[in-house]
Amino acid sequence: MKILVISHSFSPDLTPRAFRWAAIADQLAKLGHKVHILCAAQSSVPDGGDFVVHRVADRIQRTRASATRGTPMDIATDRSATHIRSWAKKLIRRLWRGLYWPDYACGWVIPAAARARELQTRYNFDHIITTSHPFSGHLVWLLAGNDKKDVDWLVDIGDPYSLMAEPAPYNRYLYGWLSAWAESRVLRRATRVSVTTETTAELYRYNFQSVRGSIGVIGPLLSLPATPIVPTRTGPPTRVVFVGTLYRDLRNPTAALQHFEALAKAYPDRHYELHFYGAVNDCGDILAEYVARLPHLVIVHGLVPREVAAKSMADADALLNIGNHSTTQLGSKVIEYVAVARPIINIVSMKGDASGHMLLTHPSCVTLSSQSSVRDGQSTAKIADFLANPPPITAEYVENIRLTHSPEYITRQYLAMMGAAD
Repeated sequence: MKILVISHSFSPDLTPRAFRWAAIADQLAKLGHKVHILCAAQSSVPDGGDFVVHRVADRIQRTRASATRGTPMDIATDRSATHIRSWAKKLIRRLWRGLYWPDYACGWVIPAAARARELQTRYNFDHIITTSHPFSGHLVWLLAGNDKKDVDWLVDIGDPYSLMAEPAPYNRYLYGWLSAWAESRVLRRATRVSVTTETTAELYRYNFQSVRGSIGVIGPLLSLPATPIVPTRTGPPTRVVFVGTLYRDLRNPTAALQHFEALAKAYPDRHYELHFYGAVNDCGDILAEYVARLPHLVIVHGLVPREVAAKSMADADALLNIGNHSTTQLGSKVIEYVAVARPIINIVSMKGDASGHMLLTHPSCVTLSSQSSVRDGQSTAKIADFLANPPPITAEYVENIRLTHSPEYITRQYLAMMGAAD
């Protein structure tokens, strides 16, 4: 088969969609399919793999990295993220976020649609796969394939779009109706639709009649580095590691920081460290406050290469999961947390949290509510006891997770959805 994957983010971007589709493209190519990728990610190194990458510049969003994502130096030296940039630049950024549509990748849609149309004319692909987040990837083919309605189109949705409240990908007051209309157009045109959780599938079945018979659930993909990471750290301090992206209204670190501050105060004879790896976004000021007050407890690393993040998880005494304030969005790192066979401290902010459901069967996990008080000491004692004596994790449990979320397994699910034998 000849397949074109349209994804704004792709390797070497450090994003869940980039990891997922680089791995799947590699598997599809190994199975003998002709795979092309149309993306906006910029790269200074040659593309690897047996697939072809077409890079179209996003003239507005030239790079995914920004100071708002946070670096160790930014967080450690400033008490507030507002000190990182001038107020004028922040004002301009906020105004732009209030005006763009359909999302931050809007500058890529038109040139990418032109390239997609050109590629389809040249290669006559059997299948088109568009991915989100961001939703702009779906609009590319909606525009490019307007006169190619006989081409099989798989719409792969990582996070909901018009149905998602936080973090809002656009100004809901200005564009709520337009976003719902655009997503409805995409779903009506799609041959089939895939999502990552059953709750997301139910959400779409309820709100969009056109997908009721064509939507499928394909779970998160395990995207750890191919080379096994061997733990090398032993002994104190007790290191707890969070890996992922923070958002003030979706995945807020405040409750976790409060719990660990109480833990450090209640057990001064035990040395704890709480490490954050990944983009901090609009939570920079929250972290900065704790770094300034508790520099030996809270350590912020910012974005790091995948190998560094994987090594940090393997060397951790426990991993911290901050559940999304959403019943449909499952953090991509949850599967990696489980696969590295480390105990997990899970802090959820709402009933029905998707990660809470995923971790329900984990043999070494303690779950706390972000609303639980640190003053009575019960939550603090619970965390301390868990870190001192975490339940064991069997090799069989980890192997089953690794198998059912492996690139090979996930790729076979996509092929089955497309009605193709692998």
